[in-house]
Amino acid sequence: MTRPYTEFRNSWLWHKVDYDWSYWYQCTDLIKQYLDQCLGMGKISALWNANQIPNNLVKRWFVKIDPNKSVIQWDIIVRTKGSLWHIAIVDRIIGNCVYVLEQNGSGKNSWSWEWQNAIRIQPYEKSWYQTILRNEDIIKNFNKELKYVNDKLDERERLLKDTIDYKNSIKYPVL
Repeated sequence: MTRPYTEFRNSWLWHKVDYDWSYWYQCTDLIKQYLDQCLGMGKISALWNANQIPNNLVKRWFVKIDPNKSVIQWDIIVRTKGSLWHIAIVDRIIGNCVYVLEQNGSGKNSWSWEWQNAIRIQPYEKSWYQTILRNEDIIKNFNKELKYVNDKLDERERLLKDTIDYKNSIKYPVL
């Protein structure tokens, strides 16, 4: 079974991606790689800065979700406060934290290969972002992942039942 986002995350975590060979490791490069590799949207070239992403992506493939509504795994979120915008992929949500897969999260030395530019998972409070972008393929991938997890839980439950049945079937000798 394919797990598009999980496979994508695992293959890129702690690496860098320079999608357009500009020798800059921008947050947008990770998003372009995600759109191409994980969502099958083909070569994305017209995006350089995170402030271009919301309008360009919404026109072509995404819908904007009200930030007060529920964010889900694999949504794209954008921080629009300040002069340097940032874009990331939602990895998971735990409590009041959104864990995102991001590149160049520090905003420093984006031309260098330093630890702060590596693709990493970073927690932020839910109030950190202002825009949520969602695509129907994100929902399809979400459903594939949910099926995978449910299948694994069912398998674990069957194994546990078999183990308990086996344990109960053992007859211990009386000494």
